[in-house]
Amino acid sequence: MPRPPVELAKAGRLLWNQVTRTLDFDDPRETVALRHACLLEDDLARLREELVDSPLISTGSTGQPVESPLLGAIRNAVALQAKLLGSIAVDSDQAARSHAGRALVAMRRQKGA
Repeated sequence: MPRPPVELAKAGRLLWNQVTRTLDFDDPRETVALRHACLLEDDLARLREELVDSPLISTGSTGQPVESPLLGAIRNAVALQAKLLGSIAVDSDQAARSHAGRALVAMRRQKGA
């Protein structure tokens, strides 16, 4: 199990540990994607903490109601994090995450093609 990067805060380390306990990492690109997803988890925790004391709706420059920019930042971070995590867990079957499992999946695909 790869160790969490030192720059991760509490939320990011928690996500790192949850993911690395359930998936095998044999491709460095997956580790990089997980690192970025965990950094986003830390960002999301800070954004949500900031949002607690901020109004969800404020007044825009022409007097119109506008949502807090924090909400958009949270939505964007969640969407990016979902893409990063999705790039790691390509197969829902955990056996396919191992070398042997991937080889079996490749063999099945060749036979089916």
